[in-house]
Amino acid sequence: MYRKKILLISQHFYPEIGSAANRLKNIYLELKEKNYEVKVLTLQPRYPSRELYEDKSFWNEPLMDESDFIRIDPSIKTHSGNIVKRLYLYIEVMIRFIFSILLLRKEYDAVFVTSPPIFVGVAGLIAKWKLKAPLIVDIRDLWPESLTGVKLFTNRFILNTAYKVEEILYKKADRIIVNSLSFVNYMTGKGVPKEKISFMPNSLTEEELNGNEPVVKSEGDHVNVIYTGNLGMAQDIQKLIKVIEKMKDESKVRFIILGYGYHSNDLQRIINEKNLTNVTIHSAKSRKETLDLVSNSDIAYVSLVDQDVFKTVLPGKIIDYMCVKKPIIGDVSGYASDIIRSADCGIVSDVNTVEELVKNITILANDRALRKQYGENGYNYAFENLRWKTNISVLTRLLEEIHE
Repeated sequence: MYRKKILLISQHFYPEIGSAANRLKNIYLELKEKNYEVKVLTLQPRYPSRELYEDKSFWNEPLMDESDFIRIDPSIKTHSGNIVKRLYLYIEVMIRFIFSILLLRKEYDAVFVTSPPIFVGVAGLIAKWKLKAPLIVDIRDLWPESLTGVKLFTNRFILNTAYKVEEILYKKADRIIVNSLSFVNYMTGKGVPKEKISFMPNSLTEEELNGNEPVVKSEGDHVNVIYTGNLGMAQDIQKLIKVIEKMKDESKVRFIILGYGYHSNDLQRIINEKNLTNVTIHSAKSRKETLDLVSNSDIAYVSLVDQDVFKTVLPGKIIDYMCVKKPIIGDVSGYASDIIRSADCGIVSDVNTVEELVKNITILANDRALRKQYGENGYNYAFENLRWKTNISVLTRLLEEIHE
């Protein structure tokens, strides 16, 4: 029986942490299980730091076959917050990916490339041309649109170039997959036919959905509010610090931050300066360790800066919080807010001021039954809508259609 061969291109991949690497890992595993042959072009693990992956606990996926991987090691060894270095990294990765693609034989049935960053999409376009294979583009974030939201790049030449690459990528792609329904209107507004776009959300594995039950605590225990994931420019970390400071005299409530990224050092410094003793900070952990820590907490917190572009995204941590039955406090709006409300799995206010967030946390901290109900609601929503075993059919159906 002929096994269709797929080239998967991604800057982030297992064992890296974060939603991008986790999404692509599960796409790889699901395709392999469905008898596709998959070759992955990616980087040596480096986000948020190369040293993190010297810990073997991150390499805990028994179904990975390293012979399926082409791993590139860029000259810039850190995921730098320096804008010039980051741009150099994006361009170097694109060029190194292209050189690797030019060495491949024309034996692939499809190319699957995921963005951001958008420049990786250029490698996908070269792969389509070199390998004479249809191209599926996976859009996880509206990049470069999100760059303007965090004001990371303001140089008009860079932004105009990135927008032009985006336009060409959408036009040349045979099919486009998005992980947020809110991206569809943005793309159709740029002239992409709606029938070219398919929705495949970030999802959960059966093992994750059948994982840990929340720990049952006594009434006298602390109520732990946890934040996990990137402490980057898109997350409103300054507001979270103000919430923690506002609740420093609430002896019942404690905060846990398991984070990494651009603002991680600033966060620790500010907490020390303000002498905030009601918060514990953890460095980055493996996905399993992270889910375990969330499972043992009581309330989960998610935030995004108040910019229009971030109203289109669903942070991966929301799905993870649902997975382990945690009620959610959302400092978010738009699509993420809609999902939390639709699933009835937490509290999101129309105006997310510090005072409103403190009030919402206090409501949940004082109502164990409500916490349990929201947690169950979120899990049920995830079980019905966010399972890789069913959602991978979006991709496999496209892979079959483009060969008809």
